[in-house]
Amino acid sequence: MTVFVRWICLSAVLALPASVLAQGNFPSKPVHIIVGFAAGGNPDVVARLLAQKLSELWGQQVIVENRPGSNGNIAAEIVSKSPADGYTMLSSDTTTFAINPHVYSKIPFDPFKDFTPLAQSAVPPMYIVVHPSLPVTSMQELVAYAKTNPGKISYASAGNGSIHHFATELFKAAVGIDMVHIPYKGSGQSAPALIAGDVQLGFVGFASVSQAIKSGRLRAIGFASGKRSMLNPDVPTIAETVAPGFDVTSPMGFAGPANVPRDAVDRIQSAVVAAARAPEVREKIIGIGLEPAEGNAEVYAESIRRDYEKFGVVAKQIKLKID
Repeated sequence: MTVFVRWICLSAVLALPASVLAQGNFPSKPVHIIVGFAAGGNPDVVARLLAQKLSELWGQQVIVENRPGSNGNIAAEIVSKSPADGYTMLSSDTTTFAINPHVYSKIPFDPFKDFTPLAQSAVPPMYIVVHPSLPVTSMQELVAYAKTNPGKISYASAGNGSIHHFATELFKAAVGIDMVHIPYKGSGQSAPALIAGDVQLGFVGFASVSQAIKSGRLRAIGFASGKRSMLNPDVPTIAETVAPGFDVTSPMGFAGPANVPRDAVDRIQSAVVAAARAPEVREKIIGIGLEPAEGNAEVYAESIRRDYEKFGVVAKQIKLKID
């Protein structure tokens, strides 16, 4: 049995009724959620929304701590070396597990040996947006223009090795076009650059550019996931327009250190699903431009495995290494 199969077997649990939360001893003390990014980012906001509800469900304090740095690696290392009792969890997207191991020369954890997936929490919808200066209004027009003008389009990302960078490289390979990468230091820089027209195209989260799209300063022409977004169903998918099978997401979720006891996994997963389904939490998650996930540990583990393999191919193609 492979390491990954053992990991799946350990983590794959079914969602339990909320009544189960009242049984057993876990948690009997405060629970800590470690976020590998600065306050205000998606993993942080979702963690705090769910932490408040988890505190109510468990009758225990749930504390969110930000440990930003190294694209989430610092927080992941902290959690991987924590006691395997369920009281320390990592809130992250799949970048930490599926991209970082391929691009960092030295990484202090193994994404499969050192963690227990616990539950999926939300999915940030990601779109291709273009500046109005680019004379395209659809995915078909974009591909045709890019093929006629190779290397003439510049695209923004939130940095080398970011999900936006890898999504665009996957798209380039899928449709056979060439574009110039302009990396920025986070979405806080790349989104304004797009709006200003410093770059012409980018894969972005909807929340960071929603007002610019509504005002016409940017144009959303494609959706990265395999099916249309519940938040913006009028935007067609890349898969249905120019690249059949194209499907890029970056699901967020919770993971603990390796070998978290099954009882604790069950209770954490059940509580996270119950918290995400609470109307007031669900409404707030949608309100910040995210899609609620409510996925169990098995779903989260499978998304990490799938993305790890997919992004590993991209890392080799672009020969990206970060010291």
